[in-house]
Amino acid sequence: MSALCLLLATACGDEEPVPAPVPAPPPPAAVEQKPVAVPEAKAVELARLESVKGEARLERGGKQSPAVRGPLSRGDAVETGADGSVTVRFADGRTVEVGPDARFVLEEDSSGVVMAVSRGFVLSRVPADQPKGPAGPKVQLTLLTPFGLTRVGSDGSAVKVDVGPDEGRVEVLLGTVEVVAKNGQTVKAEQGQVASVKVGGVTTRVLELAPVEVTVHAGTGRAEWRQKGSARWRGVDRDGESLKAGDSVRVRRGTALLKLEGSESTLSLGAGGELVVEDVSRAGSTDEARLDLRKGELGLMLASGRASRVVLPGLSLESSGAARLEVRRTGDGFTVDSRAGDVTLVRGGAREPLHAGERATVAGEATAKVEALARAPLALPSVEGQQVFQRRLPEVSLTWEEAGEVRVEVASDADFKKPVLAGAARNGFVNVTPPARGSLFWRVRRLDGSVVARGNASFGPERSTKGELDRLRNRVPEGPEKTTIFFQDKPPAVTFTCEAVQGAASYRVAVYRTGELRQPVAERTASAPQVPLEAGILKEGSFLWSVTPVAPSGQPIRGGRMNKLELVFDNSVPTLVINAPREGQRAGPRVRVTGVAPVDSKLSVNGRPVNLDSKHRFNTWVVPEGRPPLVVFKLSRPRAPDVYTVRTLK
Repeated sequence: MSALCLLLATACGDEEPVPAPVPAPPPPAAVEQKPVAVPEAKAVELARLESVKGEARLERGGKQSPAVRGPLSRGDAVETGADGSVTVRFADGRTVEVGPDARFVLEEDSSGVVMAVSRGFVLSRVPADQPKGPAGPKVQLTLLTPFGLTRVGSDGSAVKVDVGPDEGRVEVLLGTVEVVAKNGQTVKAEQGQVASVKVGGVTTRVLELAPVEVTVHAGTGRAEWRQKGSARWRGVDRDGESLKAGDSVRVRRGTALLKLEGSESTLSLGAGGELVVEDVSRAGSTDEARLDLRKGELGLMLASGRASRVVLPGLSLESSGAARLEVRRTGDGFTVDSRAGDVTLVRGGAREPLHAGERATVAGEATAKVEALARAPLALPSVEGQQVFQRRLPEVSLTWEEAGEVRVEVASDADFKKPVLAGAARNGFVNVTPPARGSLFWRVRRLDGSVVARGNASFGPERSTKGELDRLRNRVPEGPEKTTIFFQDKPPAVTFTCEAVQGAASYRVAVYRTGELRQPVAERTASAPQVPLEAGILKEGSFLWSVTPVAPSGQPIRGGRMNKLELVFDNSVPTLVINAPREGQRAGPRVRVTGVAPVDSKLSVNGRPVNLDSKHRFNTWVVPEGRPPLVVFKLSRPRAPDVYTVRTLK
């Protein structure tokens, strides 16, 4: 009997008769025989039911019960209702998603695991490379239908099988599969093909590519576009521009967003970037975009539930689900960062995996160099209400504690209706480009849908107190009472005042430090009886001062009276005040950081705790981190979210 008939026993019919076993002779009557307990054979786990949504039932040993997460063994059957769906995961990392109104039975033969699908559709995804898992049954998956079978190999692939009353439809999204009809006809179907399996055999055809309209919008700054064959660049209209094959887009500053009609996938071209849209089309549940990225950086947010293929000069990127990629054009190729989601790099006939949290450098025909992405200098934990003050911050890491594969979603709104990133992650963080002004919300889920962590943070430019300090001019009146000025950050500007004197052309102020009347620390003259002294001239301490009215001849009209003034440093600042480094200053191997922190707060700079003096001032040196160089201040206070201030250096 052929291997095919062994697999499709119900279809092949004839089997050799098995002779009945010969019963053993009874034991002698004089000897009493005690029954021997035979342990039940332990069921071998073939797969695991990883997630269950809506109505789903498990049939095991002839008994039905609601389907729940857990192991699946030989003979187990799962049936989904009109609103139900389940996900099955195998030991090698491959998954099978089962849709509504479907039924399958899990079996096993000499070639591996068999999933017998009697109705409904299933979507099988095989990772480009299979992680090494615990020892278990060989995973060579066969999808068995009433019309034949589909063998899903061990290489990266994605195939959708839809079983109807008269036909089994096999749509190959990625890779290559083998389709076998009941009459023995065998066909290899490749990506972009659909196979129709009926009682009479298999027919294949290429999925028809339907053109997809692409609209470009200016995200931030100014974006321009140019029609094919034209030399004129035009600004992108506020309502967007519809692009045709051969049209170009470039960005001088800011970003340009390219949206695909009928898909949640979006492309974002960064500042200094330029690309040509060669063709965007759709075949079934697969989106394909052919682009010539001539320079700059292109962000790809690929939709979940669809297969995506992005074709660049000499390199194709394939994904069978949600992913967030950053592609940069280099002098001899590309670098590809997978911030979230697993993709496959395709060059010619070579296929190389790129996992979430990895960077691939592709140059010439050499094998891609793959390395792990590092955390950004600013790493935010998954907590609520954090604040980040920054300008020109290139990226931030959103982190969580649990190890292992998870699904991450990042959005700019609390309802997650404005997605920024989605896909798989494994390293406990994802890197995201933060908004100049706005918020990020993120949630991390296990593969079964349970929540691991949530967090959010607001972003905006640093609130400068410089203007307020410059405008602050403490008025110090002449008189017997001592004037006390409390200051924060640096000593403020002071205005000395007196009553107007008839005949005075000017007023001269002299300020002395108490006990040192030989030499004034400051002298100023003004035409009005309000004499200003700029900020920072008087330091903390006690002073004596006098104001003298002066006649047009230059002679004093009267002598000045001595008045008392005291400047006291007040460390009850409500926010962190940073005097150095300045935003945009040139970085060296080390930079000095100075300022003052609020009372009852703790401060760290680039992850290192900073000592505060008795008045909560700090003055130390740190090593800048990242490219461009960053100095990250983290302010922590009891019962309050952390506040981060980032200074970007040159």
